[in-house]
Amino acid sequence: MRKKKMALDGIFFTNITSELKEDLTGAKVNKISQPENDTIILSMRGVSGNRKLLLTSNSSYARIHFTDLPKENPMQAPLFLMVLRKHLVGSKLIEINQVDGDRLINLHFVGYDEFGYDQAFTLSIEMMGKHSNIILVRDQEGTIVDCIKHVSSLKNSYRSLLPGKSYIAPPKSNKLDPLHFSDEEFHQARATHDFTEDFYSTVFAGVSRRTSHFIHSIHQDEEPLAFSREILKKLAESEKFYILTSEKGFEDVTSYPFKETYLEFDSPSLALETFVHEKDAKDRIKSKTSDLQKILNNNLQRVRKKIEVLDKSIEDSMDKEKFKLRGEILSANVYALKDGMEKATLLNYYTGEDIEIRLNPSKSISQNIEMYYNKYNKKKRAEVMAKGQKILALEEEDYLTSILLSLENLENENEIQEIRKELMVAGYLRFRKTGTKKDIASKPLHFTSTEGIDIYVGKNNTQNDYLTTKFASRHDTWLHTKDIPGSHVIIRSDHFNDETLLEAANLAAYFSKASKSTKVPVDYTLVKHVKKPNGAKPGMVIYSTNKTLYVDPEAPRIPRQE
Repeated sequence: MRKKKMALDGIFFTNITSELKEDLTGAKVNKISQPENDTIILSMRGVSGNRKLLLTSNSSYARIHFTDLPKENPMQAPLFLMVLRKHLVGSKLIEINQVDGDRLINLHFVGYDEFGYDQAFTLSIEMMGKHSNIILVRDQEGTIVDCIKHVSSLKNSYRSLLPGKSYIAPPKSNKLDPLHFSDEEFHQARATHDFTEDFYSTVFAGVSRRTSHFIHSIHQDEEPLAFSREILKKLAESEKFYILTSEKGFEDVTSYPFKETYLEFDSPSLALETFVHEKDAKDRIKSKTSDLQKILNNNLQRVRKKIEVLDKSIEDSMDKEKFKLRGEILSANVYALKDGMEKATLLNYYTGEDIEIRLNPSKSISQNIEMYYNKYNKKKRAEVMAKGQKILALEEEDYLTSILLSLENLENENEIQEIRKELMVAGYLRFRKTGTKKDIASKPLHFTSTEGIDIYVGKNNTQNDYLTTKFASRHDTWLHTKDIPGSHVIIRSDHFNDETLLEAANLAAYFSKASKSTKVPVDYTLVKHVKKPNGAKPGMVIYSTNKTLYVDPEAPRIPRQE
């Protein structure tokens, strides 16, 4: 299965460039910071007041856009930051241009050196995956002053990106500029390329495969040249911008709503920052929980193998009654049998038919009877023990699955620590001292129903226990998926309509292991009927007098409260 790439292409950056030109042309650089190794922030004063411009060469999310998110700076300024401050602070941004409609944007500055002489610099942002870079070039000589990533000729035979070297732009693409192409160039491309879904991404620079597939899908009987000019221009001059969403969260950021579920923005910078902030946070959390994922999956694998062994033991015990039957029939006919017999054909008084029973001739009849009863009792004990252990193993499987589900719902690092502590208490992790700083407890999800009733959802077992045993009142309503790991949901009211109940049931199903299933059973009852047994694992409860709803889970449509 091919992994879909973001539609964060040259066309989207054309919209970014237009936004930057409108607000920053003529703006003065007041301050520069470098909060991360690959990220620069220019604080500038333009026509709309003070703005912060973020540039990053991050290999996953290389980009340029306005930013409003606060970022902490390192104690010691990196060398590249000091170079930028020396040459760009106090200078004026006179021009912003995008090269050939692709992911290369140049910022042109003019200012004065320490002796009062004019100087001009270009800050080039190359957004090309792992080859992304931010490069400061002195215009007069065309030489590199410095760059955020140094690249020697050993790594790149085409060009070196080192201070003092002549700046060589990335090799030009043989693709067409999506906003500046001739009729002849287009007709030649049509003659040499099949008009498939990938036509536009193959022929035009800065057009992603998703964008290409979209353009191809809406093309009908229009004349191809006129249609292509119109749609590419429309995408590059969008007034609205979109984050495409799915049940897993943010999927893509685009200049057109390619699908039905999306968030809409007036600014491409705001759309891009919102998207990357969410994705980056999830990526960081994922990297910081990789060890937990491994531990949980290893333990799940272990407990599932144990369940398989227990099932086999239970299956092997299914024939225990036949040994008991033979012992009973032999006991009923003991006086008609003689020691040394190898077999006996006797009446099975349960069925009225004869049954042949094998005997050990080296043992007495009494010993043979005892042998059959011993086999029965052994299998019975094995069955009872296996069933008891299976109950515990299934509970452990549900518990581990619930922790994995909690990892999918993480929103901040405090919640990671909560799960780590829980796993320490449960014995899956070794105890570690976490320092003297007191952790801030994370909060459950809080929604408001269409009716205006508060609904709370636990994101992990700690929150589940808190909601059910401490937060909720006796007459609130508690919901949980039936026999399926998931979140505890609390309707914080003793009076509500059926719509609120269905909305809460949807939350219980959506934040459960069955989120992608249909007709998911959700039990609900009053909180006073929910009990936590002594010694039960976090999040584990028993309940009674419940009713059941069946819902098809979907992403919550009711508003979430902060």
